[in-house]
Amino acid sequence: MMPVEEITLTARFKVDLTDVDEAAISEIRHLFAEYRRIVNELIEHAHSHRTTSFISLHHAKYRELRQRYPTLPSHYIFTACRHAASIYKSFIELKKLGMCEREKPIFKGRAIWLDSTLFKLDIEGWRVSIIVHGGRWVTLRLLHGKYHDRFRGMRLGEARLVLRDDSSLYLNVVFRRAVVLPEISADAKIIAIDINENVVVYGNNEFTKRIETDEGIIRTRYFLKRRRIQSKIRGKELRRKLLEKYKGRERHRVKEIYYRAAKEIISKAREVGATVIVMEGLKVYKEDKDSRELNGRIHRWGYRKFQQILEYQAKLHGLNVKYVDPRNTSRICPVCGSELKESSNGRRLMRCQRCGLEEDRDVIAVKNLTKRYYEECIDAKTP
Repeated sequence: MMPVEEITLTARFKVDLTDVDEAAISEIRHLFAEYRRIVNELIEHAHSHRTTSFISLHHAKYRELRQRYPTLPSHYIFTACRHAASIYKSFIELKKLGMCEREKPIFKGRAIWLDSTLFKLDIEGWRVSIIVHGGRWVTLRLLHGKYHDRFRGMRLGEARLVLRDDSSLYLNVVFRRAVVLPEISADAKIIAIDINENVVVYGNNEFTKRIETDEGIIRTRYFLKRRRIQSKIRGKELRRKLLEKYKGRERHRVKEIYYRAAKEIISKAREVGATVIVMEGLKVYKEDKDSRELNGRIHRWGYRKFQQILEYQAKLHGLNVKYVDPRNTSRICPVCGSELKESSNGRRLMRCQRCGLEEDRDVIAVKNLTKRYYEECIDAKTP
């Protein structure tokens, strides 16, 4: 029997505020302000008691907050507890890695977590109803396009209501869909992917292909552009608008590159009959105390976002996704396992002193990821 896995997809809708009266808009803005106060109070409690547990936070503060905000639907406090616990847990993890200098986190965003009891989505009429103070419901019209039609018939999950700096309102809705995936076996054909700042290399022992993304170059250019804006533009409001403008351009440009690369990899996988996509189990990088430039490049690099896009796209097309240990994949020989040295013929060429193999380090990484996948499959089947 083929395994079935549930995947999540997020649809982003812009709310048509021209269809909403001033009283409803005022009610929503008040809801955002109140939700932010609650989340920050919960973060303060989590920090003072050193807890990342949602259950502990909910048990300690739920009744108190319900009494203080009697007209606020109770599930807002429930989701705020989850939200605060998530923020504080991420903060603690970054603190351990030396990637955060603040003493405690502060929730400055304008986003509200909505569980299934706080909103009702009419995907046929493209409207959403959100419950506000006193149990009243505010109905909002959603702007949509052909892209959103793919979500018809999918199972509805939770949502996020987001108020942007330009006062535009967005609804990000999570949809769930069951997909049938082939069984993972030790003899399955795979495509392994090595991700770097400016290039993605994919393939297996039979072939390798290279996609030039130039992501690091693009992100550095936008970083320098933002820095010039911050130093030269005097007006605070104009500076904010320009920063937001170029931040959005950078995000859309890089995201387009991710989707194009994912499409090429999946197309090749289907062409060669591969059933598994293998990627590196990358974790958050620790900062280098001696290189601020390197730290900035690492923080701007969106490798995890690309992996997430590739993973859900692969599963949508019936492909399994497997993460393997990435350690030393570009430093050891995929043939004999010896340590590689940089070749005198080029900076990215690596040479094995033992067997004489000489190849690009990204190609070597792809072959090592392929080898590691098959080794892990064999180990998993060994009693």
